[in-house]
Amino acid sequence: MNIRSYQWSVLKKLLKQRFTELSDEDLVFETGKEKELFVRLERKIGKPQEDVARIIKGMQQAYLQQALL
Repeated sequence: MNIRSYQWSVLKKLLKQRFTELSDEDLVFETGKEKELFVRLERKIGKPQEDVARIIKGMQQAYLQQALL
């Protein structure tokens, strides 16, 4: 999955709203290290990486649709 850093600030806020147990440290994003991010999120929210990726992808698509409006 390709996460763009300019989108991450918005996605991070959405993830924190949906999963209140997430901290800023859990949501640290570095380009090229998406797998590490997914592993952290998987552990913290108790969902498999595939679900984490699906959640983030859905949020990305919603963000892009909003940006196009």
